[in-house]
Amino acid sequence: MQVGPAGSPRPYTGGQVVELARRWRRALQEAGVRPGSRVAILLPNDERFVGAFFGAWLCGAAAVPLAWPATTLDARRVVALRPLVEAADPAVIVTDEALADHFPVRAVTHPDSVAVGHDVLPAPGDTAFIQFTSGSLGRPKGAVITHAAAAACVYAMGHAVGASEADVAVSWLPLFHDMGLVGGLLTPVAYRFPVTLLSPGEFLLHPGRWLDRAAAEGITTAAAPDFAWRLCTRRVGSVRGSLSSWRVAISGAEPVHRSTLDAFVAKFRSHGFGRDTFRPAYGLAENTLAACIYDPARPEGDASVHGRAIPSVGAPIAGNEIRVVDADGRDCPEGQEGEIRVRSASLMSGYFRDEAASAAALVDGWLRTGDLGVVTGGQLHVSGRAKELVIQNGSKFHPYDIERVATDAVDATVAGAAAYVLPTGEGEILVLAAEVPASKAEGADRRIRGAVLEALGVRIDRVVVVAPGSLPRTSSGKIRRVEVPQFVEASHGA
Repeated sequence: MQVGPAGSPRPYTGGQVVELARRWRRALQEAGVRPGSRVAILLPNDERFVGAFFGAWLCGAAAVPLAWPATTLDARRVVALRPLVEAADPAVIVTDEALADHFPVRAVTHPDSVAVGHDVLPAPGDTAFIQFTSGSLGRPKGAVITHAAAAACVYAMGHAVGASEADVAVSWLPLFHDMGLVGGLLTPVAYRFPVTLLSPGEFLLHPGRWLDRAAAEGITTAAAPDFAWRLCTRRVGSVRGSLSSWRVAISGAEPVHRSTLDAFVAKFRSHGFGRDTFRPAYGLAENTLAACIYDPARPEGDASVHGRAIPSVGAPIAGNEIRVVDADGRDCPEGQEGEIRVRSASLMSGYFRDEAASAAALVDGWLRTGDLGVVTGGQLHVSGRAKELVIQNGSKFHPYDIERVATDAVDATVAGAAAYVLPTGEGEILVLAAEVPASKAEGADRRIRGAVLEALGVRIDRVVVVAPGSLPRTSSGKIRRVEVPQFVEASHGA
């Protein structure tokens, strides 16, 4: 395989990656890393991350990826990571020289100059990495993923999309996130195909560069969340080259919207992007990554849930089972919304040093996801999160739809929004906090209210306009919903 990290003048062959990993392995061993240790990694999408991650494995240690900011790296962001570092209790942290003194643990900033010494081959049941979940509904928890679970997930995903050495990937997804790490790095390594790594910040500022690079490299496979496909549709004028080689475009990590898929296809069809290229998927860090991936050879129409058209994310991939259950834990009939539960060879062994959370999440071998969905034709449709349902006048709404309409109304694709119910002395009101650029702030309240009412029939009682980037977020960029009401009331309370 080849890895072309951002800023690198050349790709790296498989042998060169192994040598790089061994140089990092030697540096980590010199710093005291031993089999069973944990190695925290706080680095951007470049060759240092790749080398340090696999170098930790060659020590028999577990890697703990930490969130590298997509844009500016300031002291506040670094300080915010200290609790995660302390919770992971690593032997060392691999990071940039500028950050080496910010953490109460020994820092390693460079690989050794030579790749000498002995590799330690981990057992299947040893911990490969600890993936701290996004924490969009609470404090982050560390999902412990074994080598066996990681391998099961990678090969099941590859089998589902027909991965081979002939594939070519270009990924901007952050390597500290499950989609970027497992889908964007481990899968190419396992199937020995080239991947070029771009930076998340570059994509957010210039999304067209991703598509231009995809065309130049002859891309065949890539993944991104819904917002990224929308961002490309709205901000990219044209592509320098053809996208006709692109055969698998995974959409996951957040709710998949039919309008997003259709708009992207309509925009880039002339560049060779085919409708069957899109493969909506469902996964989560606790399952290493994917549990379901849509297969266009088994077409399934959208499911209607509370008046919404929900695309299929496909049937379970090899080694995975899916159930949708009601509040009593009984299997729901086809088409009825319930909680999604997953059982697979890819499941985490538990949350790191959190027995209570592990016991609550893993019941009789099944992962309680907290996500809602329906099954039709043997395929899953993900409708939202159980804790995020908004009920108005007896009707149920998922905040994603409200937020999507709101951001579209003010053309704030990169910015975020959060809809939530706020108890008051006179009952509950529906509040929408929206990040709106200053250039579009005038009249945003009126435009948002009107657009949401027209599109969904939902009346927003209060719109709070905030500056882009100010809403509390998880390490992967999702809105941290549990903190939004407190943030809004503290800074913009009526």
